[in-house]
Amino acid sequence: MKLAADDPDRKLGLVYRDDALAAGPATHVLIIGVGAYQSPRFRKPLTSTTFSARALADWFVGEAPGFRNEACPLGSLAILLSEPAAGEDPRATYAGGPVPRASFAAAREAVRAWVRRINTHQDNLAILYVASHGESRLSRTAFLLEDYAMDDLDATAGMSEVEQFISALENAKAVSQLLLFDCCRSATELSLPWNEPFGSKLIALTRENRGHDEPSKQWVIAATALGEVAGGRVNTTTLFADALLSALDGVAADPADEGWPVRPGQLVDKVNRLLELHRQPDEKPQTPGGRNAGTFEITYAGERQEIPVYISLDQPENWPESNFTVAATPGGETAFEGAGDGSPFRRLNYPENTALSVSVRRFGADIGVAKGKARAPAVFLEVRRNAAPTTVVVDRLDPGRGVGPAAQLLVSLSGPVTIAAGAVAEIIRADEPKKNPKRLVVAIGGATPVDVRPGEHIVTLRTPDGRVEVQNVTVARDDVLEVRFAMPASPHEWLGTATATGAVPLPSPPAAPPPPAPAPGLESLWHGLPADIGRPAAPDWQTGFPAPAPRPVTPVVATIAGHADYALGLHALADPRLAATMENDDGRLVRLGLADTAARRFAPFERGAQDRPVFVAIETGRRRDLAVVPSIAGRWSPYVLVDRLAPREKSTATVIAENPVWNGLIGFLAARDADAGSALLAGGLQQSVIDAMQDKLADPIAALAAALIAVSAASPDLERRWDPWLFNLADWFPFIPDGPIILGRRLLMRARNAEQFEQAKTHLMAGFSRGAPLYSLSADWLARGLESLPDEKALEAPRRAARAFANRVDSAQAFTVIRLDD
Repeated sequence: MKLAADDPDRKLGLVYRDDALAAGPATHVLIIGVGAYQSPRFRKPLTSTTFSARALADWFVGEAPGFRNEACPLGSLAILLSEPAAGEDPRATYAGGPVPRASFAAAREAVRAWVRRINTHQDNLAILYVASHGESRLSRTAFLLEDYAMDDLDATAGMSEVEQFISALENAKAVSQLLLFDCCRSATELSLPWNEPFGSKLIALTRENRGHDEPSKQWVIAATALGEVAGGRVNTTTLFADALLSALDGVAADPADEGWPVRPGQLVDKVNRLLELHRQPDEKPQTPGGRNAGTFEITYAGERQEIPVYISLDQPENWPESNFTVAATPGGETAFEGAGDGSPFRRLNYPENTALSVSVRRFGADIGVAKGKARAPAVFLEVRRNAAPTTVVVDRLDPGRGVGPAAQLLVSLSGPVTIAAGAVAEIIRADEPKKNPKRLVVAIGGATPVDVRPGEHIVTLRTPDGRVEVQNVTVARDDVLEVRFAMPASPHEWLGTATATGAVPLPSPPAAPPPPAPAPGLESLWHGLPADIGRPAAPDWQTGFPAPAPRPVTPVVATIAGHADYALGLHALADPRLAATMENDDGRLVRLGLADTAARRFAPFERGAQDRPVFVAIETGRRRDLAVVPSIAGRWSPYVLVDRLAPREKSTATVIAENPVWNGLIGFLAARDADAGSALLAGGLQQSVIDAMQDKLADPIAALAAALIAVSAASPDLERRWDPWLFNLADWFPFIPDGPIILGRRLLMRARNAEQFEQAKTHLMAGFSRGAPLYSLSADWLARGLESLPDEKALEAPRRAARAFANRVDSAQAFTVIRLDD
């Protein structure tokens, strides 16, 4: 119930508390909105952050609340607001009383009180929302509280690191957690030592007091990708908050289940889709970043009489002055003109099953037509210019082959490369969403059949480059209907796998700028080509005079560096049996081949130099990366893709390992999409992993990727089918760090007593002693794992080293790439 203005708990931000739910299970919410800062660095206060914080709080406890969850009703809500002071009392008011300003000290106390509330029951639902300024450094993000930049002797005072925060909350008792960070992630201007913490801790938790072994279901959703800004607006909500509230109100609901539950996976997908609608011409869409594990019900939106329909153009620059006609059957026509201000889309509402046809003209010329039906929970109609048909009847079934009415969908996915298990499709009947939903693995570069009943179906496709596409299709009795999807075209034939797995920055400009001048006193770690290397001038074909010499591109230098440890020490190899070769260069993107002459790498039970991960050092201009080489002769074809124009927050190098069987799984691992990855395993790859391990030429690269996905997704057969293989991976390959790290993570998640914590520690420390891992997620898990163990003196140095190392690893990649430059 709402607290009185003089309730002592208001000093902790608490405005709502249901004492009857104190023991749980219940939903406990903490909201922090920072608009006004004390530092003169922030001259103009933000309005959208506190508008958003208030709007989300209203959704929970306002006059017409949208939150509904009978299994986990609202137990408490606390809010901190930093707004320009309106009077003598600097505090903002909410729900009829004052609330604290969002200083670091107030936020720390509010977080501690919130954690105590969520720790009352393992089935509590923990929801956190932070809206503020934010900055990033390497792979880390920090949100800035009101008193940031007020301490001249502590550059990071008043900021808190997201990664450390979520790692600590993973050790809270509440299994289900939804953590939302609505802040920019643009590069910081702070010049910090590479191993310096990026802010102060709001809380630190270890695992031993959690009290149960249920796997955490923690979803972390950031408003935008690393290095990017998040869109705000004056005196209204942020773009992310606008999309979030629409998604929670039903756009992300699952109409197949009673009460239309909203779960985290659909929430991320629909928030992403809604943010795409706000994209302006010459602007890339704001893309939320996130990590996920497991699923749970956040709220129940309830069945809606009218369905939201979002109308947009694939070319938003054509939105202003375009004339739209929406023909609805039953119903009539609605006409409108695209406005020149605001976001380039329009939302209309129609009753369920209304047939819709949207036609668009601009300056008298037809742009295109989009057709669909108003189907729950929401419809996105994008009008595309010169759009090719996406469904084609390609065959007929034998009418006598079955008893009842039958049809078949042929889900085809064209792409720049062929991957047998490349994507995941979900198919549900539009008229009976609860009846026999289907999930299947789809080949990239092929077509996958699935038998269905005639009628309308909703086909959702998830691809390893992180995209989600949806088509509503209607198939007639005995028809074979091909449902066509297409992945982005590769800029070059030699970048097919990189494009399919989302590693290529599209589009790729043809040339790079000249290299920067070396900083005074800066010495290169590796000797390379001279910076002024270039080609001789050639005659200009139009004038006949010598053309100016082309601007030299930044040289890319690759050196086999050897093994790497967690202190970033390099251990050179006398004979690495690896060589980096320049294979392709388009002026921006460079493909460096990795020729492996070793007869065998990562042989079971072997302890030679070739059985430990090897790294290649990449240098371009002032940028330096270390990239792992995932090579097993005849099974994986690794190369390094170097982007000369990579922004500061991203590494210049990306590791690609071509394998037509496993590249789909590797792509989903890079995207941290454990749900889709586990679907690939269930669709046949799991047995392929076991076959590969039992074969005399064991393939730990594939097996480790599958193990990371299985443990992340908490697969139902994890204990029965995977646990024995986790021990095998740790034991069979004594020089690969990932095996014991994955096993240690699994054991830590289940630990309840001192003996079990000791067993987890043994395996995590074994992984630490083996050096830098093959996979980036292993580096993250090691840092989290060591921080989650009970405190002891011997762990202090490994904890610091593992966290500093993980902060330099590019978490947007599957394989380990370490940033060496600051």
